[in-house]
Amino acid sequence: MLRVNDILLAVEALTQERFPDLKAYRNVVRKGFKRPSFLTEVGKQTMEDATRWTVDRTAQVKITFFETVDDYHDSQIETLSDRLTVALELFSCAAIQAGDRYLDISGTVGEVFNDYAELTFTLSWQDDRDITPVAAAPLEDYNISVTPDGREEE
Repeated sequence: MLRVNDILLAVEALTQERFPDLKAYRNVVRKGFKRPSFLTEVGKQTMEDATRWTVDRTAQVKITFFETVDDYHDSQIETLSDRLTVALELFSCAAIQAGDRYLDISGTVGEVFNDYAELTFTLSWQDDRDITPVAAAPLEDYNISVTPDGREEE
């Protein structure tokens, strides 16, 4: 079963490859974090039945880009817009590789704010269902005799 950390590693690696000058953060940024940088996080996840042996899974991924800010937090809007455009191109492909799997990408959307830009998309894939054999209760012995007319003998 694919782990969320595998997804984070894959998305972070692709983003870092395209933006080598940015510091990468995962899941949270602390006060006083370094800019320019980006934050990778996984949000809502789903798991639904596909077959007896597999499940359909999805995960919403968000990448937040941060740029060095001025006193008014608005001098970097053009830079953030350019970064977002490149990121939209990067994650507008059909699939990305995470470990030994290829995850389908859909719903890629981006938005620029005063001092950061966000890119969100949904990853979907099928995973093996964890099937644990169920221990069955042993049958108890019953001694039943049936007569030709269908009644039990006493």
